[in-house]
Amino acid sequence: MKRHLKSLPLLILLLSFIPTTALASPSKVTRVVDGDTIFVDFNGKSEKVRLLCVNTPESVHPDKKQNIPMGKVASAYTKERLQDKSVTLEFEGELRDRYNRLLAYIFIDGANFNLELVQQGLSPYYTKYGLSKKYDKTFSSAEKNARNNGLGIWGDPDLTKKYLRLKSKWGQSASATKEPSNKQSGIAYHGNVKSKKFHQSSCSYYDCKNCTVVFNTREAAIAAGYVPCGICKP
Repeated sequence: MKRHLKSLPLLILLLSFIPTTALASPSKVTRVVDGDTIFVDFNGKSEKVRLLCVNTPESVHPDKKQNIPMGKVASAYTKERLQDKSVTLEFEGELRDRYNRLLAYIFIDGANFNLELVQQGLSPYYTKYGLSKKYDKTFSSAEKNARNNGLGIWGDPDLTKKYLRLKSKWGQSASATKEPSNKQSGIAYHGNVKSKKFHQSSCSYYDCKNCTVVFNTREAAIAAGYVPCGICKP
């Protein structure tokens, strides 16, 4: 018995490192800050919630230059769907971020609202802090469909380029992004949907208007039927 009691603190310590995946009791949305941030009445306390795996354009950023029309569209959509509604929070991994905001998927009427934002083209599948443990394939499929149909941010060439550039860097270490070669850094290649050529980030054609397909590796681009650019020779 004593031996088991001695091992109990170690067991508790190990359990504390297991990622959290749990559904909370229904909560009322008391305020919508913008497309991906809300306040809820959670366990009798007002809590700020940052939605997992989404990153809508800015609408209330302190730097006014970052607030754009698409950000207002996303904010209005979230407000219309969630304001004063009863929602359920689902947690995955870390419960809070460094700003002490709850990190959660928001479910309304049984549907994953985070996923809905991606389906509507109001956010990319945001993977900067890691892939979704439960919904990775669903998020990836939703983003692909939104991009193929030019929905929301994917219907604006400038926003499309911006988010594709960001997605090519998400998850990389600071040292990796400083490497000059795609082969060394793992920075994504951009494929031209018309010429069927792919380019590395140093190429002048990397962000051309038709270079909207992203490949994580050279091999993936070739397997998809794309050929290396003759200028940058990726």
